[in-house]
Amino acid sequence: MLVQLSPAQRALLLRHLRLGKRPVRGSHPLRTALDTAALTDQHYTVDMSAEMIEAASFLFRFAAVGSGPGREFSRRFDAQYVLGPRKQNRRERLAAELTAGAEIREVRSFHEAAHRPRQHDDPQPWVIRDTALDAEFRLGDDDVHPVWPLRPVLIISDSPDDDPIGLLPCHVPLHKLPSAQFSAREYQLAPLVLLDDRAHGTFELRHMPRRPGLIVVCAGLDDATVYPRGAAIGAEAVLSAGQDPSWLHLRLHEATECRYLPLDDRLTGDTSDPPPASGS
Repeated sequence: MLVQLSPAQRALLLRHLRLGKRPVRGSHPLRTALDTAALTDQHYTVDMSAEMIEAASFLFRFAAVGSGPGREFSRRFDAQYVLGPRKQNRRERLAAELTAGAEIREVRSFHEAAHRPRQHDDPQPWVIRDTALDAEFRLGDDDVHPVWPLRPVLIISDSPDDDPIGLLPCHVPLHKLPSAQFSAREYQLAPLVLLDDRAHGTFELRHMPRRPGLIVVCAGLDDATVYPRGAAIGAEAVLSAGQDPSWLHLRLHEATECRYLPLDDRLTGDTSDPPPASGS
C-alpha cells in the first residue's frame, strides 16, 4: 500500500527506529523504505507491506503516549491506513489481531496484555501484570496495541538429529518440530519454514495452505522428483544439505530482519545467485 507521510511523521518514525525503540516485526524493512523515500509535493510516499504498516502504527502509538503531535499522527495514520481499509473500529481491530496471532501489549511498558473483560463492553477489558509491583492493572483499548513479534525459523523434520539439514552453527533462532506435531498457527507465523524433504510425505498429508518463505532441503539432488514435490507445495526453493550454505544463511537473516547478526558479516561465500526455484 502506498502511504503518504509528512516530513514530521517520517522524522518521528525514523527517530524511534534508529534508537531501537520497541522492535516489532516489519520495523527493519520500514526503516529501509523510509530512508530511501523521496520527498514529492511536501510528502514522502512510501510503499509499505501490511507488516510495515503495523510497525508504523505501533511506533506512532508509542510516540503518542506523551504529549505533542504524536497523538494526532497516530489517530490519522490508523484511520487512513488501518481502520478505514478494514472497516473496523479499534476494539474490532484488537480482537481480530489477537485471533490472528498478534500479541496485545501495553504501549508504554510493552507488557503483554490478556483479554479478560468483566462484562460485555467492559471499558477496561485488558489486564497486565506488573511482576515488580506484584499487581495487576486494567487497561482500555486506547492503552494497548497489537504487536507482531519476530518468531524463530521453523524447521520441519522427523529426524532425531538436532541439526538434520546442516544449519548449525546459526545465529538465527531455530525451532525444530516433527511433521505431525507443528500447529497451523506455528506454520503460518514463522518468518521462514525449512522442510526436510524426508518429511515431505507426512507434511503433504496435512494439507497446509501455501505460504511465502517455504524452502525444501534435501540430502541430495539426484532424485528427479524433488523439484515437482517442491512445486506441489509452493516451495520458494529446493536446496541440498551439501550446498554452500551462504545463500540460505542470508535468507534466514533477511526473514528475521537481520536482527541477530549484521548483514555484512554474512556476505561471504557464493551469495550471488539463489538456488533453483522449485518450479525449475
